[in-house]
Formats: sequence, structure tokens, C-alpha cells
Amino acid sequence: MCGITGAIEFKRSQNLNFEEGSDLHNYIRRRGPDYYGVEKTEYEGWSVTLAHSRLAIIDLSGASHQPMISHDDRYTITFNGEIYNYQEIRKELISNGFIFRTTGDTEVLLRAWECWGEGCLDKLNGMFVFGLFDKIKGEFYLVRDRFGVKPLIYTFFDGQLLFSSSIASVAKQINQEIDLEYCSSGIRFGFFEGYEDRTPFKSVKYLLPGSLMKCTLDGELKIETKSWYSLEEQVAKKRKELESLSSDELISQGKALLESSTKIRLRSDVPLAISLSGGVDSSSIAAITAKEVDHLMAFSYGAPDHPKSEGPIINKFAKDKNINVEYIHHSYTSDEMGNIYDQTMEAQESPFLGLSIIAQHEVYKQVKARNIKVLLGGQGGDEIFAGYRKFFVVALRKAIENKEVLPGLQYFHSLALMLVFEAKQIKTYWNEKNRYLKTTGKDTSFLDCLPEISLNLFENSSLSDRQISDIQKYSIPSLLRYEDRNSMYFSIESRLPFMDYRLVEFALALPDLFKIKNGYGKWLLREIMKKDVPGYILKNRLKRGFDVTQNWVNDGVGERIKSNILENKSKAKDFVSNLSRLENSLTIDNLNNSNVLNEAIMLDFLIYPIKNPTLHS
Repeated sequence: MCGITGAIEFKRSQNLNFEEGSDLHNYIRRRGPDYYGVEKTEYEGWSVTLAHSRLAIIDLSGASHQPMISHDDRYTITFNGEIYNYQEIRKELISNGFIFRTTGDTEVLLRAWECWGEGCLDKLNGMFVFGLFDKIKGEFYLVRDRFGVKPLIYTFFDGQLLFSSSIASVAKQINQEIDLEYCSSGIRFGFFEGYEDRTPFKSVKYLLPGSLMKCTLDGELKIETKSWYSLEEQVAKKRKELESLSSDELISQGKALLESSTKIRLRSDVPLAISLSGGVDSSSIAAITAKEVDHLMAFSYGAPDHPKSEGPIINKFAKDKNINVEYIHHSYTSDEMGNIYDQTMEAQESPFLGLSIIAQHEVYKQVKARNIKVLLGGQGGDEIFAGYRKFFVVALRKAIENKEVLPGLQYFHSLALMLVFEAKQIKTYWNEKNRYLKTTGKDTSFLDCLPEISLNLFENSSLSDRQISDIQKYSIPSLLRYEDRNSMYFSIESRLPFMDYRLVEFALALPDLFKIKNGYGKWLLREIMKKDVPGYILKNRLKRGFDVTQNWVNDGVGERIKSNILENKSKAKDFVSNLSRLENSLTIDNLNNSNVLNEAIMLDFLIYPIKNPTLHS
């Protein structure tokens, strides 16, 4: 896991500085503090620079430093991520006559490209982005993994290319004009990443997940971008494979896949731990990992004895599985709370929604303090196994539309049970209703600079198609960004077994009644884990993320946001038309409303979008 950056520049006008300590390095320094390397290659009238800031996880020796050059000096690569099945690919390459100088996955990726070219991508199981230059053909490639677990940001400027793991580092080099449509999608619909290839800056783009960009160095850069992976196609193919399987066979196959996707992510030459929330997803990962790792350590946000949190459930489960849990439930002064908020803003390099992102930031800070470099988490379980409440409505509506009486009654029963058990959450759901009921999403309180955009989050689709939309647009891209930026700010590699492409394709291809049943989402996952995860977790219908109380707004976060904004009124007026209305909105009471809080966080970002990197924790 690392940070990468690089550029293709005209040889006659090389203005970008990649030296150690430069902005282009400092913005990715935290992603990889163990080593920084730069390789420059000239090709005809071009200069190609690849740089790499390393977080050493597999093969800790200097032999695996990057950028890495192939044995024959033809290829140079800068790579961020992990190829979890590198050992299996390595064996295949050795059988084909390839020789290795390292025991790491970077050389495996490089040799795989030598052997199979673009075809090697289908063999990779992992999270990865990389830039690779072919010195013979004068071809440069940028590649991103299937689901965009790792970020890859780029811009074209004056006919040249700059790329990085950091949005801020790219934006600082070029036009910094804010993309207000990107910002609007977050405030109005609750997601940022996934809105096409947009970032917060108009001229700065994401390479889309599952995509490859090929740059041919000729008199001018010739660009070809294409998808190398189609989730829709793979799910359709998998659905046909599963059609003839019985319930027991589906459960057996699902269990084998989940165990494999978890175990393969335990390959590490440094200490690892797990993130534990008390829900089905993280508990499933913990139960599998606890069988493989002695003295397993877990990190959880909350208090073990707080009756209104998941702390007591986590504490009980951890004792059952002999897991040592580190709880993060510190008391903070007002200044400390404000500083944590500011630090999270710096880490994210983009606006975010709500307080849970700040809590997640604090979890990774504690992981760093315990000298853990790898943390496994449960991100993705809700999306692939249909755990979100909206999926109940999608399944019911589709059954009614297709006149499927028995499935329709079962989905209605599940929805009714869910509403009964989550009656206390109705206020939260009501607060979010316009995201789904209005094609223009939520209204704004004071941020009248944000343009209206039209989306239908309850698009008329099958349950599987709606899940695919969540993975590609409405949920996973933003959640992956939050997790990647928070973890890498503290030089922690986050690994997500539920995002293993084999498991994703399997879960999405399941019949709908194996996803939602008897009042539960994620029905098949609960069946898979019923021998390993206790009933007090599997049968708990209440859904809860990090237990972050609104006291954080009262205890310092609200005051810091307010002061950040009001101390910069001259800039704030570029985004709000009525300063008096703004000031009236920024009371602590109003900021306890999540919609107002999210707008205030957004405005704070808009006022000061690019922050200088803090190089030390």
C-alpha cells in the first residue's frame, strides 16, 4: 500500500517538481512513509516521471522498493495496492520460465504484464492502481482496480499528463476551480464519488473503476480509455451458473468464498488487526480471522459498557472468540474536538457527510498508535448482500410490478417487520426521504450556489441492478474514499474481504429471496455464518454504524466549523447569497440537524479547499 504520482511532460518544458519534500511528494508522503523513489525516462520529445511513496507490507526489503524496473529494462511501474493472489500468479509465471528477485507482489504484477499484457488484469485479485511505461513502444498505461478501492486521480494540462493518489496535489498544480455539481450530488443525494469521473475540482478527474487509460507518446499524446472489467456482464454470467444450485449448495459456496476472500487478505509481513463494530459484516470477518490469527486484536469505536451502544455486544462477542478489543471512547476538550475535525478535513481532501467519518479517523489514529499496519474491515457487506433498508422497498416494488404474489408477500412481511423493530429510527429515515422521493434530492438551507441536478435513486430496476448502482455510484465509491483517506493518513492499509470480486459477483447473482427473507436483509450471509457468529448479532435487526453522538457538535466540532466559516466571510459570500441567513443557520442547535451540519462542512471545504499537508501526526 502506497502513494503514487507521476507525469508525462514535454522534454523542453519540465516544470513539475517530484523531488523529496516537494508538494507532489508531501501530499502522498503519509500514504507511504517507508521509502520514496523517483524514476525519469526520456522518450523522443517526452519526459516520463514515475514516483512512489512506499508503505512496506509484503517483502519489507529494499528489493521491493519502487518505481520498479523490469529485468530487461523495458518496463517501469509505480503501483499502489495489494495483489492478494500474488503467490498463485507467481507460481504460474515460474512455470512459464520467469525468474524473480523479490518475494513481493509488485514484481509479480510487473512480470505478469510482461507475460500477458493487459490480459493479466483478469487474473488479479486485489486492490490496485498503477502507472506503467513501456520504453520500447512509447506507451504509458494507467490502470485502476475493478471497484475503485484505491484512488487514481489525473489531469491533462497543456497537452501533458499529471496523475497522483492525491486530489489536492493535482489540484494545487493546475486550475483549482470547484466543480459545484460534484458538491451538489453530495448534499442533495448523499454521495460524492461515483458521480461520473468528477472530483471536487473541474479539471481534476478520477480514472473510473475497472478502467485502463493508454497514452501513446507521439508528436502529441494519443489517449485511449476503456473498461477492462464489466460488473454487469460478470453478474449475468454468474447468475446462470447459480440457477441450478440448491439452497444448501448456495450457502456452501458462499461460505467458501467468504472464507477464501478473508484468508487471502491475511497475507502480510507486518502485524494486522480487524475493525469490529458489532454488526453482522465485521463480526463475520472477525470470526473467520480469529481462527487463523493467534492473539487477534480488534479496534472498535465506542465504550464496552455503554448500554445504548454496540459496546456490550462487541465485548461479549470478543470474549467468545478470544479477541482483544481496543475501544476508542476518549474524552476531548473543545479544542481537541475542533482539531480532530480539521485533521479529518485535511485527510479527506474533499467534503464529507456526518460525524461518523471523524470517528473512523480516530479509529485509524489509535491503530497507528498501536503500530498496526494492516486493518481488515466489513465495508461492502450491505451492498453486496442487500443489507440496506432501501433494498426491501426495491424488491417489493419489483415483485408487485412483475405480479409475483408469493415473493411480494414475503418482501412486504420483511419490510413490515423491519419497520416495527426500527420504529425509533423513523425520524432518521424521514430526514433522508427527499434523497429518494424527489428527483432533485434534498433542498439546501443556505448553500444556494449548488446547482440542481436530477437523479432517481429509486430507479425502476431489479434488486441486483440497484445493488450494482450502489457499488458503482450511490454508496461504495464514497465509502471507499472515506476509508482510504482516513486509513492512509495514518499509513494504515485497509483490507476489505467483502470487496473481493469473486464474492461480489456471487452475492449479486443470488436470487432475491436469498437476500431478503423473514424480516432480514443479508439473509444468505446470516445463514453462512450461523455456526460462527452468535444469534445475538445475527438476529439483531437494529442497524447502527459508529456510535457517534451529536454531543460532538456541542462539544467542539460545531464551534470549530462555525468559526472556520465566519472568520472567512469574504470567501463565504462567494457561495451564499444571504450572509445573515448563514449566520442564523450556524447555531449549535441548528448544527445538530444533520442536513445543516453537512452543508456547513461543505461550505467550510469550499472556503478553503486545498490545505497544506501535515507531515507528522
